[in-house]
Amino acid sequence: MNEMPPSSTNLAEAAVNRGASVPVEGRPEKRQLSYTQLNMFLRCPRQYEYRYIHGLKVPPSGAMVQSRVWHQTVEFNYRQKIHSDCDLALGEMQEFFVSEFDAALAREEVTLEPGEKPGKLKDQGTAIVAAHHKAIAPAVRPLLVEEKFTVDLGEDFPFDLTGVWDLVERDGTIADNKAYGKMPQQEDLDKDLQFTIYALGFRATRGVIEPGLRIDAIVKTRNPRAVQLHTSRTNGDCRWLLNLIEQAGKAIASGIFYPNPNGWHCSPRYCGYWDRCMGRKDGR
Repeated sequence: MNEMPPSSTNLAEAAVNRGASVPVEGRPEKRQLSYTQLNMFLRCPRQYEYRYIHGLKVPPSGAMVQSRVWHQTVEFNYRQKIHSDCDLALGEMQEFFVSEFDAALAREEVTLEPGEKPGKLKDQGTAIVAAHHKAIAPAVRPLLVEEKFTVDLGEDFPFDLTGVWDLVERDGTIADNKAYGKMPQQEDLDKDLQFTIYALGFRATRGVIEPGLRIDAIVKTRNPRAVQLHTSRTNGDCRWLLNLIEQAGKAIASGIFYPNPNGWHCSPRYCGYWDRCMGRKDGR
C-alpha cells in the first residue's frame, strides 16, 4: 500500500503518534470528508456523486426519522446532564420525542416504506427512549455531547477529515448512540471505520489516546433491548485509515464515479437514486 505524501502524512500521523493538536485555522477552507461520505463512496461511487457532487437528497424513511429523533432525544437529556448530573424524567423525554417526531413528519418529505405507520413508529420510539433511559443513561457521565472535530490532513490534500462524537464521557471514553433493527455484532464493530475516525480525531485534536470506544445501542425488537459493546483502535489502525482516505480522496478528485451494482444497497428499496442510475440503463 502506498504511503501518503510526506506533507499529508506528517501533520495528521504525527498527531496520532505524539498527540499534538492539528491546526486548521489560518488557511483557506477545504472540502470536508466525513465518515458518512467516505462510507458512501466506498459502497457506491455513483451514489456519492449524486448526493455530494450534485447535491441530490433522497427523502428519509419513517424508520430513519424515528432513529434521528431518538438520537436528538438522547442528546436533549445528555446536554443538560453535563451540568445537572441527573437524567431527565422518562415522561419528559418521551414527550420530547413525540413532539419532535410529529414536527419532523409535518415539515419534511418522508417516504414511508411498506408497513410503516406513523403511529406505530411513534409508539416504538417512546419504547426505545424508555429502554435507553433505564439501562444505559444512568451510568453515563457526559463531558461532551454532539461535539464536532476537524483534522487537517495536510496543505496538499484537498479535504479535511471531519466528524461528530455523539458522546465523550468524563473519563474520555467515546460512545456512539445507535438504534438497530437487529443485534449488532462485535466483529463488525471492531472493523467499523467510524470508530477509527473517532479515535483518530480524538488523538489528533485532544493530544491523548482515548481510554475506550463504545457503542450504546438499542435493538428495536418487540420489547426494545439495550446493548453495549466495547472496541479499541491502535495507532496502526489510524495510519491505515489515513492511507485509505488518501486513496479515496484521489479517486474523488479524479471525477470518475462508477456504479456498484453488487450488494444489498443496489436496489429500488435501498437506494433512492436507483431509477436515475440502474433503472434507466444508460448510467446517467
